[in-house]
Amino acid sequence: MLSVNIQKQLRDFALDVDFVQDRQQTLVLIGPSGCGKSTTLNAIAGTVPLDSGRIVLDDRVLYDRAARIDIAPNKREIGFVYQDFALFPHKTVFENIAYGLRCRKKSKAEIHNRVARLMETMQISHLAQARPQQLSGGQQQRVALARALAIDTHILLLDEPLGALDAQTRMSVRSELKRILKSFDVVSIIVTHDFVDALVLGDAIGVMEEGRILQLGSREELLLHPKSKFVADFTGVNFFQGQVVSRNGDGWCHVRVGETHIHTPCTDAGRISLAFFPRDVTLHRDPPKGSAQNSLRGAVREILHLGDRIRVTIDSALPIVAEISDMALEDMELKEGDTIYAAFKATAIKTYS
Repeated sequence: MLSVNIQKQLRDFALDVDFVQDRQQTLVLIGPSGCGKSTTLNAIAGTVPLDSGRIVLDDRVLYDRAARIDIAPNKREIGFVYQDFALFPHKTVFENIAYGLRCRKKSKAEIHNRVARLMETMQISHLAQARPQQLSGGQQQRVALARALAIDTHILLLDEPLGALDAQTRMSVRSELKRILKSFDVVSIIVTHDFVDALVLGDAIGVMEEGRILQLGSREELLLHPKSKFVADFTGVNFFQGQVVSRNGDGWCHVRVGETHIHTPCTDAGRISLAFFPRDVTLHRDPPKGSAQNSLRGAVREILHLGDRIRVTIDSALPIVAEISDMALEDMELKEGDTIYAAFKATAIKTYS
């Protein structure tokens, strides 16, 4: 188990991060550029000096400012995978993976056995004598992972590990990376700005803003119960806060949100929060007919392609995010600037105080 409680004054804000993460579990830190995600990784690795705090792996203290403990980076048993993989271009796959072991003066037999096992696990044994420029993006990532794990790693840090891959490769590599991470007894921490990566890879997801983790939880917790609009923006969930203006005896309410009203299930009066998935929003050229109790008219602000789905943002009385298929986009001949209707059922909405 890894316990992190660290503080550092940065130029624009103070980094103040506190979390606990188990082995064979992956924590994904997500947030905008410059929010402190990579600084957090570097602090855990020991390459960034801290003002205060404590980092403990199992029963071993890696850093404790009060006790004046600060284990050197090369003694922390931490593997680091960078966005560009940082492989040595003049070395073979075998030599890249063996690099850390040779720096630690391991025997030739131990190096050979360790590297051979890792290459077999990563399914790259046939590439042992290839050089990085001969590899695909996905293959380079496997080599970088193997190199990071070769040194008896207990903590694996990955900074935008899919960022250097094209969209098609990125999709295929996500699930493979998840499999690899689960097969090692390490604490894995991934930094990304892509919530799709976070959803696929994270056992826990922490949303960061200006040096702090605003919310830390499972993908379900963040999707269903984002604690702020900032978290909801990153998770892609439609999230609003409003005032209950009327209720009936069957558990249904009308909630005033800004200048409009939403029909939703609820149990409490007063101010409540509403959240619903983009996939529960349907788009229509004409006023919708049917069972959807909520409909908002607005202009399409953005159409974003996310692999096998399309995310559409509509500037209506409330900013609504919908997700549709490629076929639906083509059938509607939808483009940015078009005026459409976004509809969603009251039963799709999750409410909480």
